[in-house]
Order: sequence, then C-alpha cells, then structure tokens
Amino acid sequence: MSHSDAIDERDFATLGHLRDLYDRADPVPAGLGERLKFAITVQALHAEVAELTQSALLATRGTSRQVESTRIDSVTFSAPSVGLMVSVSQSEDREGHVRIDGWVTRPGAVVEAVMEDRAVTAGADANGRFVVHDLPHGPIHFVIRVDPSDPKARPVITPTIEV
Repeated sequence: MSHSDAIDERDFATLGHLRDLYDRADPVPAGLGERLKFAITVQALHAEVAELTQSALLATRGTSRQVESTRIDSVTFSAPSVGLMVSVSQSEDREGHVRIDGWVTRPGAVVEAVMEDRAVTAGADANGRFVVHDLPHGPIHFVIRVDPSDPKARPVITPTIEV
C-alpha cells in the first residue's frame, strides 16, 4: 500500500477509532461550532471586536469530561471606540428567562443582543443605559452600532457569553 491508494473500509475503521479516542480524551467543547461561525462572520464583516475585560466568574475548560459553565452577574467589554457593561438578572416577567441591564460609553448607540434564534435591539438613552427584557438562558453576543445614522460605520461585536 502507498499513500496514493484509495481509502478503504479498514482506513474508515481506523479513523472511526481515532474519532472515538478523541471524543473520550478531549471532547469538543459545547458551543464551539457556534463560536466558530461567529468568528467567521466577524471576519467577513470586518467589524471591530470588543474584548472581554472583566467578569465576576467565567468557566474555563479543564481536564474533566463534564465542565459546567458558571452563571455570571456582570461582564465588561471594551473596544477602541466603545465600552459595554451588561448585568444579568432573573426576569420578573417569565421564569427561566433573564433581563439584561446594560451601559455603553456612547449615548445614543444601538445595541443588538444576538442569540441563536433571535436578535433583540435596544437603543441606549442619553446616559448610555439600555434594557433588554425576557431573554431565554443561553449563549449571547452583542453588536453595538455607535452611530446608527451612518450605514458605513463599523459595528462593534463582543465575544459570546452564556446568560
């Protein structure tokens, strides 16, 4: 056999064993596919990306097979053009949902909370404050439009967090 021979059933079986080995030894983190799609979308948009600068608690990937994420109360993101802080609390309107209180450093900015199956837009007031009600728990990222009247202005996109 040489490296140029066609892949046969024995090769597929070996590759299957390797896949099973990696699934047990180093499983793919939950949500990685969605985070990759997000990263590719950001690259395509040529958007400014905010970085996570502060949070109360974050989950990190460890050696254990089952890594539980930790719920956070507040997170701060920063980018050269804008800063964003969000605080997450349980919704008073619906069980199992959250309310997000946020502040941006640019009053009048428009903030879009993007989840897997929906996006909710909120405008910041003169103090930079905005509220998004009744969101289900799950992964979320924010898109900030500092000057909503300028369609050519680059949006700022945050990393995905779990609420």
